[in-house]
Amino acid sequence: MEKNTVVVFGATGRTGRLIVEELLKRNFQVRAVTRSVSAAAFVQKEGLQSVEGDLASVASLERIMQGAQFAISAIGSKKPFSKRENDKIDNRGNQNIAKAAKAQGIQHLVVVSSIGVGNSKYAIGFLLRMLMNPVLRMKEKSEEFISTCGINYTIVRPGGLKDTDPGGGIAFGEGGRISGSVSRRQIAKVCVDALTTASMKNRTFEVVDAATVKDEVRPFLITVE
Repeated sequence: MEKNTVVVFGATGRTGRLIVEELLKRNFQVRAVTRSVSAAAFVQKEGLQSVEGDLASVASLERIMQGAQFAISAIGSKKPFSKRENDKIDNRGNQNIAKAAKAQGIQHLVVVSSIGVGNSKYAIGFLLRMLMNPVLRMKEKSEEFISTCGINYTIVRPGGLKDTDPGGGIAFGEGGRISGSVSRRQIAKVCVDALTTASMKNRTFEVVDAATVKDEVRPFLITVE
């Protein structure tokens, strides 16, 4: 069994790649899961292994997780307005990851969701909520399953994802009131922190850049240590 091995789903995405980078920086062993190994496009690095996985097959996901201690899911539909694709990836894909993680005794599962899901639905504007409703509903279904299936988890709900840093520190909310934007690198850091931070276990957080939080909701910010 490899010590401190993390299986990363969605590893080739813009956030997933940064999660892999952050894990390697902290000396974790990483299994980067892709739809095909040939499409992984990862430069070979010490501690990094690319593996092929099928989100529709729990048995396939179980094999990938054998011997690992942790898992992070940064998967997301590339067709946000397709109910079928949203269900396949954002809902059933994450549910299958959780099922496999539980079967393999994964110590902690971190899942990237979105502000606008569940009790945070009113944290985003009405028009955006209506536009993104198909994917937000599927993410909500997966959140509900993950939080009740009996595995240790952290659900991370990013605000509007940016490739550049908005310029503030990382701000946390819990309870659905916080909104703002956040850099993908900040989310990567939070995901890796959550693996081993006891106070983040079995909780769902809204995560944004502190510089983008409106004054009226600042009283609802929380401290995570």
